[in-house]
Amino acid sequence: KAEQAKHQGVWRAVSFRRDGKETAEAVVRTITREVDGDRVVWRRDGKSFSGSTVVLDPRADPRTIDVHADGGPGRDKVVRGLYKLEGDRLTLCTADPDQPRPTTFRADPGDHWTLMVFDREKPKP
Repeated sequence: KAEQAKHQGVWRAVSFRRDGKETAEAVVRTITREVDGDRVVWRRDGKSFSGSTVVLDPRADPRTIDVHADGGPGRDKVVRGLYKLEGDRLTLCTADPDQPRPTTFRADPGDHWTLMVFDREKPKP
């Protein structure tokens, strides 16, 4: 619960790399990840495109995250990943659904991994 509390809020993507390919900055800036409890809603341009439940293990080294999608083609599959939280910066590295967990933070060609970096949005006054 203490670790989960550190993840709460809105996170804006600052980089997104999939299988060795960088996503265009103009697209990356439109992606947010909103965390409320163990629920995550992904949005692009403010429109929800995915929802999931996450399970964190801060005792693992590196720390692990398991993502369980609510619907769509990923429903009933687990996305296994790694995470590191450094202040207001969150780095996630995930494998394709139902594939083995990544072993390091990278997304090189042929890995079939996705490396994402997010900055926490400051609450609006």
